[in-house]
Amino acid sequence: MLLRRFLRLLNVPGFGSRQATESQLGRIRTAMLSVLQGHGGHSVQRVSQRVRFAADVEALWYLRQDVMMALSAIDGETAARRQMKAINSMFKGGLPGSMGPRAHQRFTQSK
Repeated sequence: MLLRRFLRLLNVPGFGSRQATESQLGRIRTAMLSVLQGHGGHSVQRVSQRVRFAADVEALWYLRQDVMMALSAIDGETAARRQMKAINSMFKGGLPGSMGPRAHQRFTQSK
């Protein structure tokens, strides 16, 4: 049991709680589909289908950009970013450490 916890902390694939992963996958999938639900069009339907059949949390992570683009085309970028912010936070703890959002460094000019 202690080994399992240790490996889960290291994010070793296959040693996490499968039930928790399935639950997270379902919550993220539902959230993505709900923001797309009120919109029509071929591109939105195609993205919705890809979200619906995504195999794992990692696949949904990569589909975020497609969802964002579909929402931006309809509602504008500001509204799309606002809707995606809540979805992005749902990925916490479900991805390998190297796949999380990265902090962007701003370059400033010194005088």
